[in-house]
Amino acid sequence: MTVTTDSVDRPALGIVLMLTGIAGFALMDATIKWLTADYPVAQIVALRSWFGLPLLCIFALRGGGPKMLKTRRPLVHVGRYLLVFGLSFSFFWALSQMKLVDAIAITFAAPIFITALSVPLLKESVGLHRWVAISIGFCGVLIMLRPGFGVFQWAGLVVIGSVVFYSLLMITTRAYKTTEQTAALMLYPQLGMSLTGIILVLFYWVTPSLGDLGLFALAGMFGSVGVMCLTHAFRLGPAAVITPFEYSALIWATLIGYLVWGELPDVFTLVGAIIVISSGLYIIYLETARGGRVHTEPPRMSPDDTVQ
Repeated sequence: MTVTTDSVDRPALGIVLMLTGIAGFALMDATIKWLTADYPVAQIVALRSWFGLPLLCIFALRGGGPKMLKTRRPLVHVGRYLLVFGLSFSFFWALSQMKLVDAIAITFAAPIFITALSVPLLKESVGLHRWVAISIGFCGVLIMLRPGFGVFQWAGLVVIGSVVFYSLLMITTRAYKTTEQTAALMLYPQLGMSLTGIILVLFYWVTPSLGDLGLFALAGMFGSVGVMCLTHAFRLGPAAVITPFEYSALIWATLIGYLVWGELPDVFTLVGAIIVISSGLYIIYLETARGGRVHTEPPRMSPDDTVQ
């Protein structure tokens, strides 16, 4: 989610909202991982979209109504929908194949990918210090994937793919944020996913129990609450203050993974995550030092993260 703000009135409340939003995303991921044991990913993608859409509509259209969906670039929104489609399937499938904490730790590389891709796609200038930070961050990702140690996480490559989809999504948000309404950028991909879900469930459907249906609803609502909290957080405090608290996702992932599945991160995940987080924070510092707006994306990815 790319969020910029000119308000710095209540940073403490912004931090609280950031922590709450990240907790919401972690709970969404954990719920989805639980559901992947019994339901096809396509059905999970569909139901998560359906249950998350109503809250997202209310949030995006508040105060503006349907006119907020006016657009002059329909093909841009089609492209963003395809990116959300790829992001959803790749990340949700990866959750079914690997530890929750491992998957979330790898997504911390999102700001690094976004910074690197902004050079060819947005023609942004990235100095030597940023390239050093990007290179070190990629080394951290390799440590988490640990090639050559006989336990290479192939599912981790799929997470990397989801990070690429997410990074491209955020780059389009940055590129069109001055010409397209925020509500349009956020809702059209989700509307597309909800419509696609109707087709998906015709081919992939397992009738859920009442309890599991409640879990699907919770997954959708957790994601929407996360979007709302993070958006308001960045409006209440400077990005350089708020952004570091996004990495609390690692704490939530570790706690939930241990309590639900008995999973703990190994030394490779911890060392790699520390390197990636450090690189991301250094990029934030460099952005702040040069006096420009800090363009950072939350390490916690969600298909709803298209608010700016």
